[in-house]
Amino acid sequence: MPETKIMREEKVKIRLISRRKVGKFPKSQKVIPNFIIYRVLGQPEVSLKKWSLRVNGLVDNVLELTYSQLLAMPMKKIIRDFHCVTGWSVKNLSWKEVPLKYLASKAKVLPDAKWVYVHVLDGYSTIIPLEDFIGEDSLLVLKIDGKPLTLEQGFPARIFIPHLYGWKGAKWVSTIIFKEHYVDGY
Repeated sequence: MPETKIMREEKVKIRLISRRKVGKFPKSQKVIPNFIIYRVLGQPEVSLKKWSLRVNGLVDNVLELTYSQLLAMPMKKIIRDFHCVTGWSVKNLSWKEVPLKYLASKAKVLPDAKWVYVHVLDGYSTIIPLEDFIGEDSLLVLKIDGKPLTLEQGFPARIFIPHLYGWKGAKWVSTIIFKEHYVDGY
């Protein structure tokens, strides 16, 4: 049985699915051919003329990046499965995007930062431990399998952290805030 890691701070428990290889699934997951699309707070309208990604909080260098600027950044390609906490998985997806570690280094995250609060266009938010956010395979996704994200999939940008369930991979990302202390998301 694969190891799992439990992180705790204050009253928070974030269960990781573990750092599995492609093809290894969390217990009781069902493999399906395509994503099930969830829109917890509705689907936002997106205009690239108005949209930008803001990176702030405990950083030395506040960033405001356009879609074009993100496309011009260094990219990393990985093949990983996507796992949803509701019990389904999609196998062997190709993710070639901006490493979150690169964004964090551009922003010059301060040593006091321990958490990353991600806010999205529909009002949803999630909180991610910094160590997971800057992991080697953690990405800001603009495309899946070589195709631009659809609006339903989170266009213009979504988070993907392979060893965390998809609910930590917020769609329609608008702001990334580095924080010292945990705050509730959603």
